[in-house]
Amino acid sequence: MNRIKKLLAFCLSLTMICGAALSVNAANSVGLVTVRTDFSEVSVPAAVPVLQYAGSGNSSILNTALPKGTAYKVTFTYGGKGNFIVNFITDERTELLVNSIGSYAGTTLLSDGSDAVPLGIFDIRAEGNWTITVSTVTNLSTNSVTSIGDKVSGVFNLPDTGTTVSINNTGKGNFIVWAHYSDGTSQLLVNNIGAYSGQAVLNNPKKTNCYLEVKSDGQWTVDMGYGGALSLVPDIN
Repeated sequence: MNRIKKLLAFCLSLTMICGAALSVNAANSVGLVTVRTDFSEVSVPAAVPVLQYAGSGNSSILNTALPKGTAYKVTFTYGGKGNFIVNFITDERTELLVNSIGSYAGTTLLSDGSDAVPLGIFDIRAEGNWTITVSTVTNLSTNSVTSIGDKVSGVFNLPDTGTTVSINNTGKGNFIVWAHYSDGTSQLLVNNIGAYSGQAVLNNPKKTNCYLEVKSDGQWTVDMGYGGALSLVPDIN
C-alpha cells in the first residue's frame, strides 16, 4: 500500500509542467510507460522509455527525477527552423544537452547510473514542435556501430582487455566520443573538430560491458575490430 501511495504521489508531481509542455502516453502498440519508478523487474534487452514529453516553443518541465541503478539517455526531436537549446538544471549544475539550429533528432546521455538523477528541470528554448523521451540504456548492440549525429549506443560486451577501436567521422563540427563502462567509469576516446580518422585503446581492465556516447554533426563509425556485424544506431532507440 505504501508503495502504491508513493507511486501515485510521484506521478502527480510530474503533471506540474509549465508552458506548452505536455506529458504524453504511447502513440502506438509498443506500450510506452509515461512514468515508472521501480526497475527491478526489467530484464529484457531493450531500451525502456520512462518519461515522455511533447510541446511547442519555450517551455520548462519541472520535477524530473529518476532512481539510481541504471543509465538513462534522452532523445530529442525538433521540427522548427530556429534555435533548439535544452538545458537540464539541478541545484548542483546546469548541463547543456542540445544546442542546435533547425530540425533535429538525436540522443544524449542524461545519467551514467552511478548516482540517482537529482530533481531537475528541462529548460527548452525552441520555435517549433519538440519531443523528449527519457529511456534506460539497456538495449543490446553489436561491437561495432555507425550512425549520423548525436547518439547513445546499446550495450555490448568486451571480450578482451585493452581493446583497440577504429573511429571515423565525416562531420565538420565537434566530434566527441565517450565510452561508459558498467563499473561506473568513463573514458574520453575522441575530442576533435571536423573530420576524423584514428584509433584509441579502451581501458576496460575488468572486462566490463560498455556503451558509447557520441556527439557529431556527421556520419561516424566506431569499429571494435572483432569482425562482427556493424549496427546502425537509430534516431530513437
